[in-house]
Amino acid sequence: MRNNIILLPWSLKVPGYISITAGILLLVLRYSFNYKPDFLELKFFAIYIHYINAKYFTVITHQMIEEIGGVLLIAGLFFVAFSREKVESEILNQLRLKTFYISSYFNLFYFLFSILFFYGFGFVGALTFFAVGWLVIYILVFRYLNYRMGPSAE
Repeated sequence: MRNNIILLPWSLKVPGYISITAGILLLVLRYSFNYKPDFLELKFFAIYIHYINAKYFTVITHQMIEEIGGVLLIAGLFFVAFSREKVESEILNQLRLKTFYISSYFNLFYFLFSILFFYGFGFVGALTFFAVGWLVIYILVFRYLNYRMGPSAE
């Protein structure tokens, strides 16, 4: 049967794991140690910014360690989640679909839970996890189910 699933090359898994590690490291440095390197204080174009008052379509100076860490984390998770395995099979495609459903259900229930029980900036933090949580859950569930299937999945 022809494989119609569009997946990234297997070779992107290692750069994905490196990117995840770098993103987590930057975010830990920023939030646990309040690290803000001067060379990441950059000017960039913002469509919308609201600190004290709202500004639209303006150039601002901003510490970019959070954004760089977030982009590295999300890109790495994307590469790992959607890269081929060394040996592909129809069973793995079915496993991917099952994993997608499981991670979608989990993320939907998490989002509903967050709406009901998190408020203010706590909800913003919950939304941050919501943005990457489904990829994390997808990767963990896929790895677990693939492990449980054993060599027959390949």
